[in-house]
Amino acid sequence: MLVADFVPSQSEQQKMSVHILDKKNDFSDFLVSLYPGRHFVYIIDSKIKLFHTDFAYNIDNTPIFAGERSKSVIGMMDVQNMIMNSEIIDPVIVVVGGGTVLDTCGFAFGTYKRKLDVVFVPTTLSAQIEGFFRNEVYLNFDRVKDAMKVKFQPNHLVNITEFTKTQVIEEKGLSMVHAIAFGLSHSKKFFDMIDKILDSELMSNYEVISHVIFESLRMKANSNWEIVGEESSKALMSASQLNMPYLVATYYGVMIESFVSHKLGFISEDEMDKIYSILKKCSNVHFDLSSAVDQISAYEEPLKMKLPVKIGKTMDYQIFPGFLTEMIYSAHSKGLI
Repeated sequence: MLVADFVPSQSEQQKMSVHILDKKNDFSDFLVSLYPGRHFVYIIDSKIKLFHTDFAYNIDNTPIFAGERSKSVIGMMDVQNMIMNSEIIDPVIVVVGGGTVLDTCGFAFGTYKRKLDVVFVPTTLSAQIEGFFRNEVYLNFDRVKDAMKVKFQPNHLVNITEFTKTQVIEEKGLSMVHAIAFGLSHSKKFFDMIDKILDSELMSNYEVISHVIFESLRMKANSNWEIVGEESSKALMSASQLNMPYLVATYYGVMIESFVSHKLGFISEDEMDKIYSILKKCSNVHFDLSSAVDQISAYEEPLKMKLPVKIGKTMDYQIFPGFLTEMIYSAHSKGLI
């Protein structure tokens, strides 16, 4: 069943159509309705065959491995080789997987010799909430997070809520850090909605999850996509040589940049407490930051951050690495991270 369907404003950076389906079984017919008479080439996250055998069993597909270290030049070239070796003329490429798989394939398509018709099907809640409105995809290089980028958007982004059923509640909770960061950056109303959901038993309610996905994508389609925490999370992942998981780094990034904003006097004590509270509701992560922070302190270039000035509004601010590491240690001493 089609739950929601919309086309973002047709600017240069927003040309894809966005769809939300309820069930995996609805996808094949829906895909044919988008591209009647066309042939499809499937590239599927290798985990899908483990957790969603009912989705992958009856289609020919090429598996691709997920993970930040697979989001590489070699991974991208493997995808391009697969396209060049395909016997199907003018196929529609359907990519099914998490954010790293979609980024890797998007980079391959964005640098390919000809334009391809592409459908992205994100399978993790974090990728479904995040969306692909930037008109950019990224690769890691030499264990540096998102060191390379190219312009690309799929023709269609299809979110299937049922895919999230295999994610444990803790992983879904941590995935909500994307929604928290977006609400903190752009919408207090959305931020407060996520706070209420995390404060209840609704994380296993798929109508609620579908609503969160829809609202997140709808707002991102019509607003600036930059969010609090992004710059710090990239720095932490690169400094840890990609050992820090992406969602954990995003969690720390939001907490750190909010704390910096508070110490600089941009947000109040009450707002900082509210941000801390909602982040702790989505997860209580633990990761040894000491090695990564030492690496960041040696950086020379300032980090360009989006600091919250209140819940729902940000400002651009440059932070030098030495000051940032001081703030991280200060936040740690107060038990925030």
